[in-house]
Amino acid sequence: MEQDLFHAAYPLARRVAQVHSAKWVRVLRAAGHDRDDLEAVCIAEVWAKLHRFNPTKSSLPTFVERIVTSKAFSFLRRCKARKRTRTDADATGISGMPIDVAIARRVDLRRALASLNNADQKVARMLVHWNPSEIAKLFGISRASVYRCIERIREAFRRAGLENY
Repeated sequence: MEQDLFHAAYPLARRVAQVHSAKWVRVLRAAGHDRDDLEAVCIAEVWAKLHRFNPTKSSLPTFVERIVTSKAFSFLRRCKARKRTRTDADATGISGMPIDVAIARRVDLRRALASLNNADQKVARMLVHWNPSEIAKLFGISRASVYRCIERIREAFRRAGLENY
């Protein structure tokens, strides 16, 4: 049955793919592809998804057109995407420090946080986004308690060698 469906779907798929490839011929050429590449990818996608066709939900032309359009735009999106190339700048992390140093610092940071009790760990993580007054309100504790937690966090950082962090 799929074989018969494919024979009916093939001309529809090819026509829709030709329409899309004609519209986007410059994008395809810039990416090193031609119209036949897009058509082949779209027809293969129709073949792969033909087993999902349910005539009670849609007609074959609608089914084929939706599959081909979706695949064509996916293919074109990949063609237009800026290609990633590795440069010397990739060897540094977000902060500009070398990746191996950033990883070592992250390991040290996690080790320092693991040495704290659960409440202090929560406060340390919240300090990234909230100030001590807001943390005190959220936990229902005094600001002095939050500042004592901050001092314990600083001490854990000093023990881990992260005093300037």
